[in-house]
Amino acid sequence: MLFNSYFFVFIFLPLSICGYFLFHKLKKPKFAEIFLILMSFWFYASNDMRAVPILILNIIFNYYTGKTILNTKKKKIKKLLCVSGIVVNILILGVFKYFNFFMQNVSSVFGFSYNDISFLIPLGISFFTFQQISYLIDAKNDNALQYSIGEYAVFASFFPYVTSGPIAFHSEIISQLREKQNFKPSACNLSRGITAFAFGLFKKVVVADTLGGAVNYGWSNVNDINATVAIFVILAYSLQLYFDFAGYSDMASGIALCFNINLPINFDSPYKARNIADFWKRWHMTMTRFFTKYLYIPLGGSKKGLARTLLNTFIVFVISGLWHGAAWTFVFWGALHGTALAVHKLISSKFNKKLPYPIGWFITFVFVNICWVFFRAPDIFCAFDMLSRLTSGFGVLPAGVTQSFLITEIKIFKPFLPIESSVFGQISSFGFLALAMFGAIFPQNMQRKLQNFKPTNVMCAVTVLIFLWSILSMSAVSTFLYFTF
Repeated sequence: MLFNSYFFVFIFLPLSICGYFLFHKLKKPKFAEIFLILMSFWFYASNDMRAVPILILNIIFNYYTGKTILNTKKKKIKKLLCVSGIVVNILILGVFKYFNFFMQNVSSVFGFSYNDISFLIPLGISFFTFQQISYLIDAKNDNALQYSIGEYAVFASFFPYVTSGPIAFHSEIISQLREKQNFKPSACNLSRGITAFAFGLFKKVVVADTLGGAVNYGWSNVNDINATVAIFVILAYSLQLYFDFAGYSDMASGIALCFNINLPINFDSPYKARNIADFWKRWHMTMTRFFTKYLYIPLGGSKKGLARTLLNTFIVFVISGLWHGAAWTFVFWGALHGTALAVHKLISSKFNKKLPYPIGWFITFVFVNICWVFFRAPDIFCAFDMLSRLTSGFGVLPAGVTQSFLITEIKIFKPFLPIESSVFGQISSFGFLALAMFGAIFPQNMQRKLQNFKPTNVMCAVTVLIFLWSILSMSAVSTFLYFTF
């Protein structure tokens, strides 16, 4: 089940909201808790029923490990239990997500044959594993409260974020679940939530999925495209990923708001960034927060000299690259960003001046786009093939690209323009890309708008319009790009 499906929008979500608040209305908060857990399991099971026992066992193991840590007074035993719990979580993640990748590399080094084992990879395992590791570490440091198994299960399985984040902390979610004022539906939160969901659905269905058609064509024909197509496809993928992830983040935040839960901001117009450090303060903010708090700082952070700071930065981003996927392309992508951040910190430590915003923005945007090539490519060699096409000479966009943008909303303008179909296709493609670029850079991000949201008649009309537009455009249900991570 996906957010951008008719069943979710018209049946699952209304049923979840109504059932949750109905139990609270009946003064049955435990029933409301259980209901939300069961709905989250249903949502998770709809993607792959086999993964549900893994999620349940993961919740039970981490809850009781954390509870034992909290009830233990001896620091050495606390640390031993915490380390043991983290090792178990990492082993589970490693077996399901990285075992084949590990064995492939071992076999290539030692020269023996290895056939991949067909593993079930539980959806969102990277996200819910990291959330629960944070709970164990906080329990060890006495920064966690005593929770009931029900409260913890809601935190670990809450369907708005269980598959693709944000990586929320237990203290952020469970404290809101306990507030009695949140037991009643809030007109303010419902209006904020529905608005965020509608805008997120539009970003995913209308913008990201349209760009995705051109991206898929380009990557399927890397050796046959010219420089124009290569530049177009690279930009299109950057924007597809942007609007796909932004759309998911908006929808997740909007859904949670309908339950009176404020999720941590995970996306803050990253393509406005003036340098690479600024980019990582805006992109996947909760992942950056997790790695900073639970990896970068324990490694020493910036307190052990400049050289150690640069090394710690590089290590964190190589690991974050591997977190995204079991492939050398992700490791290389992480290494590129780690190197860029280390260089940025080195230069910042020597020179106390910033580049003018347009220059800094351009350098950052170009670098991020080049890095996305490795993020998207099936292997590193294919990534370099795509980059090599940037010198292959310019030309027009092929029909395989332009057809992606001849959606119904654009075709209605064709009769009013006395131009050939091929020219119309070129104009539509570049026009759509330019509008997407404008939308990614200039407007305020929805995650920020929600903080000072005030419903107006105009906003209501726009929300209804884009919601209907998105619903009518949902001819095919497509998965979110970050589901694979």
